[in-house]
Amino acid sequence: MMRPRSLRAIMTIYVIVFLVALVAVRIVSHRIDSDALRRQVDRRLASEASAISGGGGISRKEMIERIEAAQNNHDTADLFYMLVDKSGQRIAGELRLKRLPQPGYSDFGDDAEVEGVAHGRALARPVGGGDTLVVVSDNDVIEDFDRMLLRVQLVGLGITALIVIGGAIGIMMVIGGRMRAMQRTVDAVMEGDLRSRVPLDGSRSEFDQQAAAFNRMLDRIDELMANIKHAAKDVTHELKSPLARLRARLAAIARRSEGEPIGADIADVLEQTDQIIDLFGSLLRLWEIEGGHRRERFADVEMSDLVRDVGQALLHVSEDDAHPLQLDILDGLSVRGDPNLLRQMLVNLVENAIRHTPADTRILVSVERRGHSVAVSVADDGPGIPADQNNKVIRRFGRLEAEGKPAGQGLGLTLVDAIARLHDGTLVLEDAGPGLRAVVVLPLLR
Repeated sequence: MMRPRSLRAIMTIYVIVFLVALVAVRIVSHRIDSDALRRQVDRRLASEASAISGGGGISRKEMIERIEAAQNNHDTADLFYMLVDKSGQRIAGELRLKRLPQPGYSDFGDDAEVEGVAHGRALARPVGGGDTLVVVSDNDVIEDFDRMLLRVQLVGLGITALIVIGGAIGIMMVIGGRMRAMQRTVDAVMEGDLRSRVPLDGSRSEFDQQAAAFNRMLDRIDELMANIKHAAKDVTHELKSPLARLRARLAAIARRSEGEPIGADIADVLEQTDQIIDLFGSLLRLWEIEGGHRRERFADVEMSDLVRDVGQALLHVSEDDAHPLQLDILDGLSVRGDPNLLRQMLVNLVENAIRHTPADTRILVSVERRGHSVAVSVADDGPGIPADQNNKVIRRFGRLEAEGKPAGQGLGLTLVDAIARLHDGTLVLEDAGPGLRAVVVLPLLR
């Protein structure tokens, strides 16, 4: 069963159901009023017929006198009478009909040829001796009243419909405005602005209380994130200085012990210390990027030129490492972003391809347009990775445990992904058939 999934759909269904119910009520009400008027006319005709015929216990002469008296009575000016014998000949009354109606009640119009009457109601009743008394009511006034009543019903229906539709639109605007304000806050928080809050109007309404509760939750999250960030930075700074002093001390020992057996061990310790220092440097950059503060440095960047410069700068590095590098760049594509971070993103992608593929693996760096986006891709024809491991290598400290894989920090693609998200883009890993293709899609600057 399909259910409405948006505020507009819910309010539309509500308005449609309400209006259908309202129309149905108006139709039933009009029908009831019309039937009530008809019954009132029928009771009056029956009363007049009984008054003329005396219940069937009077003579024809007396009935004729009563008909003449009724016709001269101004209170019965909208009633017409006719008395006919069994052969259909009119005996009394000013009423002249083209044809005699059936016994009982019946409706007629212009076809009855009653002067001055367009719509009427007739009662034909046998009165004894084969005679038939016909009493006709002029319903033009009643029909006019019924039409007026219908117009009133339609006007009331239109006014009610406008009120309901206007009310629904007003409710949608109020609730939709609140929801959009909350959505803007959520989007800002997702982009790294943890100080963004849902605006309050001070009314202390249910919406205001919900917004206040949402803001308190964001305050608590901001506080916890700040504590984690400060703790991480403190730990990083506290460890970075001792590691730097340790490295300097080991370097001094290495210089004094050149040529001795301990020198190789110290060189290995120095290499591992450098890796730890690089790791903390990468973590600091990652925290800075994910915090969203680098958006302040955004400018218009000619992505085609930037990728060409980085590719040419890395050309000799890749060739020295036996990884031929090719460029396929579409000119004239620009984005909005931090040039230094975009440059680092591309360097990380190319170095990742060089580090994790065997010699003679070809690397292709390309820039193309995809709709309203710029796609920057680095592809190789190496062994690639299983498709189910794509998310793992992007995750922080995610590494593929395989024999012969070079050691790394597990942050290269994590940094690329963070930079892409900072620029409202995405990082996607694809099968290059063979090899791996890393594609960063960024919004095109218009």
